[in-house]
Amino acid sequence: MYALQQALRAIRANGVASIATLTTMTLSLIILAGFSLVSLNLNQFLATLQSELEVTAFLNPDANHDLLLNTLKTWGEVDPNSVRYISKNEGMGQLVGALPALETAAEIVGNPLPDRIDLRLLDPTLTTVVAERLRRDPNVNDVEDGSDTVETFLAVNDALQVIGSILIIILLTSGLLAIINSIRAAITARSKEVEVMKLVGATRSFIRAPFLIEGFLLGLMSGVISLGLAVPGYFYVVNRLSGRLPFVPFVRDQDLLMQVAGLLFALALLVGLVGSAIAVTQHLREDF
Repeated sequence: MYALQQALRAIRANGVASIATLTTMTLSLIILAGFSLVSLNLNQFLATLQSELEVTAFLNPDANHDLLLNTLKTWGEVDPNSVRYISKNEGMGQLVGALPALETAAEIVGNPLPDRIDLRLLDPTLTTVVAERLRRDPNVNDVEDGSDTVETFLAVNDALQVIGSILIIILLTSGLLAIINSIRAAITARSKEVEVMKLVGATRSFIRAPFLIEGFLLGLMSGVISLGLAVPGYFYVVNRLSGRLPFVPFVRDQDLLMQVAGLLFALALLVGLVGSAIAVTQHLREDF
């Protein structure tokens, strides 16, 4: 209780330093939370995109579509229940249904669409392999696999991971330095009191405890404030965007979001403890 009381007193006495530390830590954690949530949503979007990715084989006019259809159902990479033959007339009906304005143009120029076969893969990562096999089939004129879109999103995701790693290092370092400076300021303000405790035989653990608890409390408070702002803010943004972007599968899994929140909170506590331990250790080495 003595150590806790001293830590709370130090936080109040060094109000400016404490507020500056809390502000730095809170901003760092909010940025990390935002980046983590963006990355989480992007990963889910990529997983959904890959799972719904279709390969379309456009057939030659003289193609034996029944033979190709049965052959594709035997390929181990292909989901046999997803293989569908779509004639040119059915394809035009789908296109006109999606874009009614094309009906008049279709009546004038006829139906330029080829017959096609749509399919999905059991493992979306094999899309390129299956597409190449289809292109070598004499019944197939062209193949559209959508892999370029997936590769673009994967490249963006990889870039975000690199940027995120750099960002994490920078933000954690700034938060750590803020804690160290705050604790050193507290140690300096209580230097005479520390000297008196040394003279009466106080142990290092007794002297260190209030400063370690102070760093822990600063981390605790910044974690609470950050999550108190980030969690409602995330749900507010998701609720606003979900109506405008209904095709985006925003992450709403409470367990997954709680895991992210728990990791960020634990990170705040760890930074507070490590920063205070570094500051106290340096002071003891210098002055004891």
